Amino acid sequence: MTTKLQVPIDNEVREGLELRAKELGFDSAQAYIRFWAKSEVEGRKTDFGLPTITLSPKADSRYEKAIADMAEQRKKGKLKIFSTVDDFMKDFK
Repeated sequence: MTTKLQVPIDNEVREGLELRAKELGFDSAQAYIRFWAKSEVEGRKTDFGLPTITLSPKADSRYEKAIADMAEQRKKGKLKIFSTVDDFMKDFK
């Protein structure tokens, strides 16, 4: 069972939180907040304050190519997409 928790928040804060959530790999601010809340309840420490890593131009180019290749594979329907971790792990084994 789930319930809604509505919290009034300033628009600028919400927009900033949405951007930060995306930077951290979450698809929305709500997903980020759910992750944070569950971590707090379970007593897990979550630290996103890790320093930013700057890639060398060569490495950056390599990653950009890999990302472009995956985008092309996805367009062609050749990229495996998983909707759950369990599905990914089954395929991974």
